[in-house]
Order: sequence, then C-alpha cells, then structure tokens
Amino acid sequence: MIKWGTIIIAAAGLALGVYTAATASREAPKVPLAAQPSVNPFTNGIAATGIVEGASRNIPVAAPEGAVATRVLVEVGQVVKAGEPLFELDPRSLQAELIKAKAARDAAAASLARTQAEPREETIPPLEAEAERARAEVEDWTDQYARFQEAMKQTHTGDMELARRRFALDGAKARLAEAQAKLTLARAGAWSKEVDVSRAAMGQAQAQVDAVELLLERRTVRAPIDGTILKRNIEPGQFAPSEMRSAAIVMADLSRLHVRARVDEEDLPMLRAGAAGQARIRGRIPINVVLKMLRIEPLAQPKIELSGDTTERVDTRALEGVFEVEGAKDAPLYPGQLVDVFIEGVALEGMN
Repeated sequence: MIKWGTIIIAAAGLALGVYTAATASREAPKVPLAAQPSVNPFTNGIAATGIVEGASRNIPVAAPEGAVATRVLVEVGQVVKAGEPLFELDPRSLQAELIKAKAARDAAAASLARTQAEPREETIPPLEAEAERARAEVEDWTDQYARFQEAMKQTHTGDMELARRRFALDGAKARLAEAQAKLTLARAGAWSKEVDVSRAAMGQAQAQVDAVELLLERRTVRAPIDGTILKRNIEPGQFAPSEMRSAAIVMADLSRLHVRARVDEEDLPMLRAGAAGQARIRGRIPINVVLKMLRIEPLAQPKIELSGDTTERVDTRALEGVFEVEGAKDAPLYPGQLVDVFIEGVALEGMN
C-alpha cells in the first residue's frame, strides 16, 4: 500500500513539473504604455528639460519688512496692473512715529516763525526808555563834572572828588552805549544766520515727516509689473516675512509664455543661437508645441533638475536657453511645469 502511494505522489509531481514547463514557455501578455515615449524630431537634436515660465519669469513679491498683514487685496488668477496694491501691512507703529514727527515739525515751524517775527513791538519801548535813562545819566554827570571842575579853579582843592565824578561820567557813557547798542540790535530784527539755523531745523523736521510717510507708503505692497497672480501665501492676520523664499505673493506676466531649457554641457558643442525648438507636454496624450529661441544665457550652472535615473550624471553643469511658445495658446501650459525640450543641433562631423 505504501509502495503504491509513493508511486502516485511521484506521478503527480512529474505531471505538475511538465505543466509548469509547458506554461512557462508561453509569451507574457503585453501591457500598454501609460504614455507615448518622447521622440526627438530632429536628426541632430538636443534633448533637454524645460520649465515653463511667464515672460517676466515668476516674481516673488515679499513684504519690505516683516509685519502682520491687515488686508490682502488680490486673489489667485487675478490680473493686476503695475502699481496696483496687493496687500497691506500693519501701519500702527509708523503712524505713531508720524505723529511725533509732525509734532516736532510744528515746533520747528513755530520757532522759525518766532525768529522771523523779531523784533516784537513790546520789546522796543523798554529798550528806548533804558537808552533815555542812560542818556539823562550822562548829561547829569557831565553837568556835575563841569560844575566841580569850575569850582576847583577857584579853590584849587578836591582832585580826588573830581576824579570820582569823571569816573562816574565814564561809566554813564558806557551804560548809554550799551543801551543804544541793545536798542539798535532789537530794531534790526532777527540775525540772518539765526533765521538760517531755524529754517534748517524746520527742513530737518519736515524731512523726518516725509521719511515716515514714505515708510508708511511701503506698508502697502504694490505690483511691480502688469501680470497675473499665480500664488497667494498670505491671509489677513498672518505674519508676512521679508524673505523671498517665502514670498507672500507670486506673480508673472502670462501674456506670453517662455520655456527655460537646461542643456547638458556635453551637448553644448551642438547648440547654436536661433536654433529651432519643440516642447512635448508630459502626459497620456502627447502634445507638442513649437518653440522660438529668444536667447542663450551664457552662464553654465550646476544641474538642479534631476530625473533620478541611475545612469544620469549629476557632476555636470547646464546652460540655459530661453524659448518663446508659439501658436499654442490653448495648450495646457502653466508656470513651473516641466516639459521635454528638443532643440535642433548642428552636426559635429568635420569639426576640429
């Protein structure tokens, strides 16, 4: 019985092995491609990776200084004109500075007006009275000195007393000169140099007001160009940083679309200015658009767009060529989108 069971198991294993060998020789079913592969349409074509961008490139609009946003005035997709407000920052700290600056300006203006109004009408009469009093004193001591001098001629005594009256007369004349000088100074009005100093202080105070008003104007961030809002990264009440990498608004001029192609340095000998180009939009349905070369930017930079292929070289540099998209207004192209770019190259035969 055990003998027959062993024979049956061996026969079943043999049959299973024959079936497996027979089915393994069959052709595996073909799986359709998710998308058609990109084919270079040019004989000596250059393949590159391109990024779609607006005619102005993508412009990150950041706050001039970090502050809380009070209002955001645009939406994604909105078309704006240059100078149109995009968002506003909290202005209260600068408004407080403006109040102080205006107060200082008013004080400087009052000081200038006071200097220019010199002399006051009320200051002249006291000075005139002081001058008259000094003049009367001079006359008094002049009369006393003359009388005593005449008396001395008769008595031939009193030299000391005569000297005292002469000194008193000299002092009275000095006080008269001082009073007349004060009166003349008051009648002349403000000194031109004092007016200049007061006017300069007034200009300085006004400049401070203008500076704060300019800073307040910067609290309303405006569009640098005519364009379309691509991204809005700020909401009212959020802190708007001043770093470009976290800009509050991203915008671009979408009236014309450009493709920035990065050409590997190994293909640069085949690249020429004005070469024809074509871009293939990635996806299930192949869409090709015609490109017109605008310029080659002559600065090779490290390669930053990597495909992840194990055969891809990363220790290489790339040169950027800028193309304009022609005749494809309805093509699904968006700023920041990756496309495959093919550029007509020149043959290298015969080159030294």
